[in-house]
Amino acid sequence: MPRHLNAVLSAALLVALSMSGATVAMAATSTRDEIARLQQHVPQRSSSETAPRATPARIMTLSNGTRVNLSDWTVVLFMQGHCSFCQKFDPLIKAMSAQHGFPLFVYTFDGQGDQTFPEAIPAPPDVMRTFFPGLPVASPTTFLVNVHTLATYPIIQGAADEAAFMARLDTVLQDATVQGGSR
Repeated sequence: MPRHLNAVLSAALLVALSMSGATVAMAATSTRDEIARLQQHVPQRSSSETAPRATPARIMTLSNGTRVNLSDWTVVLFMQGHCSFCQKFDPLIKAMSAQHGFPLFVYTFDGQGDQTFPEAIPAPPDVMRTFFPGLPVASPTTFLVNVHTLATYPIIQGAADEAAFMARLDTVLQDATVQGGSR
């Protein structure tokens, strides 16, 4: 598997674990080592919990009428701990995630979280190369990732208000589903 796919797969695994409430501490080691370490922190299920839990559908109706299951997607935010734009945008995107039901995963460029995301994950070099191959590195920056195909779509760079962000998310989801990015 290409190295950049390992990094994105690792990010997807981190999202899944973070949504289950697991706490993850990452060091600068290989992706395989990180995945092995993360799997050690997965809570063991009792025999009565052996059946997998279905993720409830979180449906969003786009402006073109398309219905999208947001469980198939994750919004990835890149931020910095002392970025004034992030300090304004981060509480807003966290609230939008809760209100609209899209999963949110947070990386930090400078290794520091902020008041909204104090435990943001430092972005490893492989992740940076995957998400920013031709884009300037700016904070905040958001991407949309299909959790099944790992296809990545830029949403917006810089802070935005709720209406602007949701309009852009709508447009990106429309483009991604036309390109076959949804299951």
